Amino acid sequence: MSGASTSASHGAGRSRWINLASFAALLAVWFLITAPLVDGKPLVAPLFLPSPGAVWQTVLQLMANGYQGKTLGHHIAISLFRFGVAFALTVLIAVPLGLWMGMNETVKAVLDPPIEITRPMPKLALLPLLIIWFGIGEVSKIVIIILALFPILSISAMQAVRGVGRRKVQAALALGASRSMVFRRVIFPASLPGIFTSIRVSIGIGVTMLVGAEMIATNAGIAYMAMSASDFLLTSVVIVGSLIMAILGYALDLLARALENKVVHWGGKEG
Repeated sequence: MSGASTSASHGAGRSRWINLASFAALLAVWFLITAPLVDGKPLVAPLFLPSPGAVWQTVLQLMANGYQGKTLGHHIAISLFRFGVAFALTVLIAVPLGLWMGMNETVKAVLDPPIEITRPMPKLALLPLLIIWFGIGEVSKIVIIILALFPILSISAMQAVRGVGRRKVQAALALGASRSMVFRRVIFPASLPGIFTSIRVSIGIGVTMLVGAEMIATNAGIAYMAMSASDFLLTSVVIVGSLIMAILGYALDLLARALENKVVHWGGKEG
């Protein structure tokens, strides 16, 4: 047992070193293609790809002066607010609904068709309509993110319930457990790995939809900052905004992983 844990620890350490080496290699390539060559010109012009040093200077300038009258922290906070409210509401509504659909055929028959019909619908195409319905404030931006995430989380929760082994449920019922107890002790715990997987997938999609939500009728947000800067060919600001969005998405994914490891500590260990 100790040998297996030691081997797993070595494997995790090796993976971390490989991850660091991968990032270092990307950074090295970035340095090389943006560094001045013998004739004083880089392989890629700064207009298309500024050097890491120039991007870092832009970060410092944004931290000191902000962008278009608002601090960098304000832009980040607004984007986090839009994403956080939309994501929290979707999880609180879609996951219980998906669990209910997985346990009740009648509920599935009623709710599955509209969810499946709206799932492939391009959500950004609905943004002008949402602005007409909800105005140009925060509601329309939050709703567009919810519409994108709702089918993923609800369908994943439903499939997670349907993937629970029948023998486990039958064994619990045979031992005298009530249906509510079977749900609490068998079905819900067994569904958590699938639910957390869909949550992690939804984080990436939600961050992508946040970019679309900040395309129209807003004057704050990281995605807005990047897209507004592109109109003025401020490539460094565009890259800073893109990197911040990537870091936020990665940090949220790490948070979801940590929560999954704490809550679903038995994941992958069941026979």
